[in-house]
Amino acid sequence: MRLNTTSIQGIVRGDLVVAPADATHELLGLTWDSREVFADCLYAALPGERVDGNDFIASAIEGGAMLALAGRIPDERAREAARKAGAGIIVVDDVAQSITALASAWRSMISATVVAITGSVGKTTTKSLTRQILSAHFKTCATKGNFNNELGAPYTVLSADSDCEMLIVEMGMDDLGQIAHICSFARPDMGLINNVGVSHLERLGTRENIARAKAELFEALPEGGKAFVNNADDMADLVCELGRLDERGVETILFDGTGAVPESAGARAVWAKDISVDDEGRPRFVLCARGFDSCLGERAIPCELGLRGIHNVSNACGAAAIGLACGLSLESVAHALADAEPEAGRQEVKRASSGAVVFDDSYNASPASMVASLSMLASYKTSGRKIAVLGDMGELGSFAPACHEGVGAAAASHHLDKLICIGELARHIAAGAEAAGMDAARISRADTVADVLEELDALLEPGDAVLVKASHFMGLTRIVEGLVN
Repeated sequence: MRLNTTSIQGIVRGDLVVAPADATHELLGLTWDSREVFADCLYAALPGERVDGNDFIASAIEGGAMLALAGRIPDERAREAARKAGAGIIVVDDVAQSITALASAWRSMISATVVAITGSVGKTTTKSLTRQILSAHFKTCATKGNFNNELGAPYTVLSADSDCEMLIVEMGMDDLGQIAHICSFARPDMGLINNVGVSHLERLGTRENIARAKAELFEALPEGGKAFVNNADDMADLVCELGRLDERGVETILFDGTGAVPESAGARAVWAKDISVDDEGRPRFVLCARGFDSCLGERAIPCELGLRGIHNVSNACGAAAIGLACGLSLESVAHALADAEPEAGRQEVKRASSGAVVFDDSYNASPASMVASLSMLASYKTSGRKIAVLGDMGELGSFAPACHEGVGAAAASHHLDKLICIGELARHIAAGAEAAGMDAARISRADTVADVLEELDALLEPGDAVLVKASHFMGLTRIVEGLVN
């Protein structure tokens, strides 16, 4: 973002209660955390559940912010800090809406191709793989971490440099209408829906409703845009139908991480064949493509994925399809995939003080991602034991008990040496595992992080491998930190 105070005031239609020393001076970024301000940034004073950003305007300006968006008339300390620093303060009716307005305006000022990615499972990994592929040839900006909601997405757009060529926007949702809202200002040229799972059943009730929410991305694509569809997902036809792709002139490009896409299904496609997993749990496969400028006819190339877990083959095929559609060669795509590394908290490999390998997958969880991570742990070759620490999954509503029991059954099928379940819902994981035939002596139920750490401290030895996974609200990163530190 490179906008000056005059432009910003016109976009947000606010009251300039303190004029800056130079209204033409460009602001170089946005933050709403007063502890993370930097020189020449815009500070957005967002109200929160526990703290109100309006109370920190003075400290933000003293820390280097040159303009503040306030939700109310600031106190004298804030106004004096602004005058002293030569900074400005604009008061608006709604700070969050003002951030969205700024993102929409900035989107109109940059020429970047916008690639939007959503899905119930794997969207962050697919975003990271897409960034890895595109950044080798284009000036690429992408969603940081998990900034994929109605506040994080405009932040992503505003974070794009003026010379950005490819802007990758990850889009999350909890309800109908949210992806449509993000698309209204991000205005994607390309969109990928990874899959339609069971996350958000608590709010949306059925997978069909989840598909409708995800399909808002396809509905937002313009004529001449490109929609990337997971051919292996059983909701693929529905999201295409809801997006009205053919009738609106949006091209459909298929990808499939489980096998070949028949020619009758689509002219342009990417898929994997001859899939295997090495001793480290990393997939090896042949990456195939047809219909792209760099792949006249059909081409194939051996590919080694830097990430662990066979489920990531699908994510890789989706990212590869985007890269090929942007004109990259199959060789370039395969090379980028081999160099890929996991994001923090997503099957990140760490070493416990005991010498055991720790798979930190604590950032989030759904039934599908739980099963995938258990499969990854099972495929990992180690001289010691395989242990899974699994916690509650959120947003499943009345389906939660059955979904957790299903995860327990999956754990039992992989013959783990130990299963530790933490949380109220995770007790259903334990029950599901025992019902599926896992020896009850190998199943533990824990109430607290301290309980888990105490058990692991007495259990772990060099050569062991432990998976830690749950929804983010469970805070199981504390278990990882305790094991490592």
